[in-house]
Amino acid sequence: MRMTETHVLPVSGPYTVRSGDTLWKLSEMFYGDGRRYRVIAVVNDLSDPDLIEVGQELEIPYVTYRYQVKAGDTKGSIAEHFYGSFSMSGVFESPSGVSQRDLIVGEWLLMPDLANVGHHTVMPGETLQVLADRWYGDWTLWIVIAIANQLSGDDPEPGSVLIQPRLNRRHTVVSGDTLWKLAQQNYGDYNTARTQIAVQMVAAANLIENPDHLSVGQVIYFPSIDLGS
Repeated sequence: MRMTETHVLPVSGPYTVRSGDTLWKLSEMFYGDGRRYRVIAVVNDLSDPDLIEVGQELEIPYVTYRYQVKAGDTKGSIAEHFYGSFSMSGVFESPSGVSQRDLIVGEWLLMPDLANVGHHTVMPGETLQVLADRWYGDWTLWIVIAIANQLSGDDPEPGSVLIQPRLNRRHTVVSGDTLWKLAQQNYGDYNTARTQIAVQMVAAANLIENPDHLSVGQVIYFPSIDLGS
């Protein structure tokens, strides 16, 4: 199946509720997956996620957009749909773990944002692997930065300005990890109330039903938002 219309990823941040909105629909719009609606509920302190009002102001944290593979999809057609070119499939292949295999109908792919990006001036000694580890928690994602900046290697010129693709930072769980510990490491050593919000937000973003139970080897993704000081 060939996709012809380029999909523009929405910009997270402040959002004013419109007629017909639900948190599930907003989660589908911003995250590609309605099941992650609890991220929005937690951050906005919504005791009843079914009750939002037209005109209400919500804060939408950045959670990397997800796309569910459909019958007939190819890596090239998905790349063209999201990034305008068949040759851009590496942008999502590496983050989604599908670089070395075929797509499976029904699986979810992570789609980095190449439009709403940051910029970084390269310092002496910095490589794309160093930057990928700093930005995303995984040095192997350097290829995403390379493709976004049309670079063939890992060693950018000092002083050059790079596009910083938007993609949630990740962490692979090791023995002794807890969501509380990981939340403090990624969002700062906040007071108890703010850390609790961070824990609930991370759990919601990763569809974790029991925040007290993590599995070694599990990959945790961290939404982007300023939780304050």
